[in-house]
Amino acid sequence: MKRIISFFGIALLVTCALAQDTQLAERGKQEEQHSCVQCHSLRLVDSQRLSKAGWEKEVNKMIGWGAPVSDRQLLVDYLSQQYSADKPQPPVEFTQTTAKQKSATPSSK
Repeated sequence: MKRIISFFGIALLVTCALAQDTQLAERGKQEEQHSCVQCHSLRLVDSQRLSKAGWEKEVNKMIGWGAPVSDRQLLVDYLSQQYSADKPQPPVEFTQTTAKQKSATPSSK
């Protein structure tokens, strides 16, 4: 019986931790939308891969330039988790410009 109670207790703690993590991620995403898209697209943010110290420096720079950041620490935590230095770069989007460039480049067969 103790094992069952322990199992459900652990399951409850894990569920609460995941729910809290999801709420923090959602709040961070909202802060990113509020703070960053005032001046540029999120594509610019998505293309960055920085350490936490790098994101702190970047957020401070943006605040200095007038970014309307409501919760600096939340934004830094979110950005350093979502766009950390150890995550791979996003794929380059295939646009009309790159399509024209590729079609104009002779193939090497």
